[in-house]
Amino acid sequence: MDRLADSIPYRPYLNRDRLIYLTHPEARISKGLCDEFIAQGFQVSMVPDVLALTRLMALRRPDLVLMPLCGEERDMAEALEALNAIRGQHLGIHTFLLAPPDVRAEMVVAAMKHGASSVFSPPYAPVELAVAAQEIFRGDIHVEQSKDGPSTVTVKGFGTLTYRERQILQYVVDGRTNKEIAVDLGLSYRTVEVHRRHIMEKIGARNTAELVRLAIES
Repeated sequence: MDRLADSIPYRPYLNRDRLIYLTHPEARISKGLCDEFIAQGFQVSMVPDVLALTRLMALRRPDLVLMPLCGEERDMAEALEALNAIRGQHLGIHTFLLAPPDVRAEMVVAAMKHGASSVFSPPYAPVELAVAAQEIFRGDIHVEQSKDGPSTVTVKGFGTLTYRERQILQYVVDGRTNKEIAVDLGLSYRTVEVHRRHIMEKIGARNTAELVRLAIES
């Protein structure tokens, strides 16, 4: 039997494979957040700006992105472009935006519509952000109850997909068939079938329609 782990304590060891990309123009804020997330067991990569962050995402998928939501129109456009890039990957990447004190309500609304998970106002409390992240990731924790032995805690979700599985998932979201995927990637039809089965098991999808829905909503 498999159930969500709502009732078990969330321990830092569950974060050991969680990767966070963090950027903010104020070094003091970046360091405070970085130190707290590392203390909670996360892997953290600090990057100089939003542009570098989007480039890094092409190399390795993060589980969470923390970046500023600036008040200037030009900087806001950059943040929205980054949010679009994150959402376009369909890989369940969560985004926390750090808003300035004078941010306008319409900017927060625009950020949420473009896929931001949460928007935080100053003063930023590192512990609050770390707890918020863990509450999101709790949804990926599952407990398998055994009749004969102790329960087993496993982590599922988009973060558990391999590079090849993420490739194939994107093809599936684009409406490609297994045969087309196999030809494009130079794989056998059977190999693609196996990868798709593993993807569905890791994401918790019961069929292709649900898999596509979860990917698009991620």
